[in-house]
Amino acid sequence: MPGSQRSPQSNAIIIALLVVIAVLLTIAIAAFLTRPAAAPGAGPTVSDPVPASPPASTGQDTSPAPATQQTPTPSSPETAAPSVTDSRLLTFMHQEVHRDANDGQARGAQNAPVVMVLYSDFACPFCTLLARSVEPQLADLVSNGTLRIEWRDLAQITPTSPLAAQAGVAAAKQGRFWEFHDAVYAAADPAGHPTYTEDSLVEFARTAGVPDLDRFRTDMTSQETVTAVTQAKQHAHQAGIQGTPFMIINDTYISGYRDADFVRATVLDQAAKVG
Repeated sequence: MPGSQRSPQSNAIIIALLVVIAVLLTIAIAAFLTRPAAAPGAGPTVSDPVPASPPASTGQDTSPAPATQQTPTPSSPETAAPSVTDSRLLTFMHQEVHRDANDGQARGAQNAPVVMVLYSDFACPFCTLLARSVEPQLADLVSNGTLRIEWRDLAQITPTSPLAAQAGVAAAKQGRFWEFHDAVYAAADPAGHPTYTEDSLVEFARTAGVPDLDRFRTDMTSQETVTAVTQAKQHAHQAGIQGTPFMIINDTYISGYRDADFVRATVLDQAAKVG
């Protein structure tokens, strides 16, 4: 039987197919050889989320609220708040004392051996109780030069807390802050959270003897005063002070309401340590 013969055209097609197959095999082998080896035991590769960068330091002391660092134990009841020993916390506490001769929200001798920095809110029921029951029991210590009290606004409890704090700043600008403080707390309900309006605060200013009520109203609502009250709250929160009342007393502090005997004993204890 005579042998079959392929046409030149058929041979060309076969050769072309062989070349294509050879090229594909070469690419497949190269891809296999250059594939990175998986780590032993590694599962399917997935993209891990990129962790967020840690927040930058603000330069403020952001330690936990001091109440978490100084808690009397039930087995050892205390008659006065113990002195703080943590150096970082002490530094913050000492920086909060201003001794500013022009501070209209401070009372007592500028060089008094004991300074109480009082963070408070005019809508806080325990602040009302402190103002009525505790502060009067410290009046003699203020009068005899032992104690200076410096008020700090921490206005946060009700929507009108900031407005009341602004009113306090306005009263201070006319030298009547503590009279205004007394008038507001005298009318407040120690079991509730009072709300305030501009008009009600003007009436408290009138009771407190603020001489220029038109100026008082203007100062109360000025952007400068609004900013000051907002910044005071932000500063307290950055320091870890979240609630009222809160008192720094020289090298110690009292978080929350304590009765007059405890607060007075703490002041006298700190005075004795000054010598």
